[in-house]
Amino acid sequence: MFSGWSQLERCSVCGLVFTRNPGDTWAFTIIGDRLPLGVMIVLVYFGVVRSHPVLGVILLVVLAALVIWTAPNRWGAGIALHYLSRVYWPDPADPIPPPRSQAPNPRVR
Repeated sequence: MFSGWSQLERCSVCGLVFTRNPGDTWAFTIIGDRLPLGVMIVLVYFGVVRSHPVLGVILLVVLAALVIWTAPNRWGAGIALHYLSRVYWPDPADPIPPPRSQAPNPRVR
């Protein structure tokens, strides 16, 4: 789904378009990315930083590194949740490839 830090447009094997319209994964990104980040900031700001400033700064740096390091995984989870929503609530105009069990088998003639 990603090449480095850039998101690929479609799957090279099945042709699935990961994000059909810009903003499709917005809700899943907010839930999986921004809310945990906000909770971490609130916990650190109102807890550790006020009572132990040095430990708080170290914790902020560690959490920032963790957020940056896990970003592609969290974004990929958001794209996967969006895909599941497309499968369970299909749109007729959505170009989702058929499941492998329904796809024509090239070996069978």
